[in-house]
Amino acid sequence: MRGLAVASIVGQLAWLILVVVAGLAEPGYSEARDAVSELGARTAERPWLFNAGVTVWGLSFVAAGVALGLAGPGGGRGWLGPGLIVLTGVAQILAGFPFPADCRTTIDVGCEARELAGEVSWRHEAHGWAYFLGAIALLLSVFAMAWRFRGDPRWGRADLLAVGAGAFGLLVFAGLFFAVDVQQSYGLFQRLALAAGGIWVAALTLGLLAVRSGRFPQLGFPHVREPG
Repeated sequence: MRGLAVASIVGQLAWLILVVVAGLAEPGYSEARDAVSELGARTAERPWLFNAGVTVWGLSFVAAGVALGLAGPGGGRGWLGPGLIVLTGVAQILAGFPFPADCRTTIDVGCEARELAGEVSWRHEAHGWAYFLGAIALLLSVFAMAWRFRGDPRWGRADLLAVGAGAFGLLVFAGLFFAVDVQQSYGLFQRLALAAGGIWVAALTLGLLAVRSGRFPQLGFPHVREPG
């Protein structure tokens, strides 16, 4: 479990580096305006950077989910939240090499018109659905993990923190999909949402490492070692 947790954190850092490099290398790309996944479109300059990065990021979520599941109480309560995190990771991987976007919506002339006219490939459509379903799964994982933490002295009051994070995530999700001006600031809001998701999973893996060590005085959790 420790190895999986550490690998998850390393994978998130690798994703961050790769996506920053891909954005800097993409002509005409704006981090504030453009979606991150446009870096992996078939018309992108170096799509392999995004595709490699999002694959590593997805695997980091899978590793975190498996580690959390192994550390849980078993049954539906122990595996629902981790399972949703694993599902998010798989969706991220699918949004890379398997289902790349055909074109860059806010950069390539005519790309948005092709989307509206339905003149894009099934992989382009699948890319959007993979991203959307992955976001839903990750948001649901917050509430599922709150259920998992409830009454577990090793995690203190992490259940209340998770519920608060879930409520905040609902606001971000609503803003991203229903209230954001796509032409101006979608990229910024999407990055905030992706950062929130990454921080959530990183917090879980760091918390797992703390639980395994039995030491978390700064958080005010009880000093209880995990059995075994």
